Amino acid sequence: MTRLAEHGVVDLKWSEDEDDGMVMAEGLMDYEIDLNNEIAYFQDNKCVRVHEAVNFDHAVDMILAHEAVLRGNIQRGVDHRNRKVNERGWVPL
Repeated sequence: MTRLAEHGVVDLKWSEDEDDGMVMAEGLMDYEIDLNNEIAYFQDNKCVRVHEAVNFDHAVDMILAHEAVLRGNIQRGVDHRNRKVNERGWVPL
């Protein structure tokens, strides 16, 4: 395993559906931002949480911050509740 992988350093891949305006991000988790700036968080294909953002910039910042938390989880091996995390930084379902 590389040093980057050990620390959860991955690029976020951003895309947008021009038909419905949905913005998607793929990183340690997957995310969708709808036109109301609600963020859906996905573990594999399952939506595990939805958060409302004030605006689109806030939604993007929330995703970037969440990815940083996941990287910290990977480095510690546990989340903030001391639960064991997988190689992507989240507690398996």
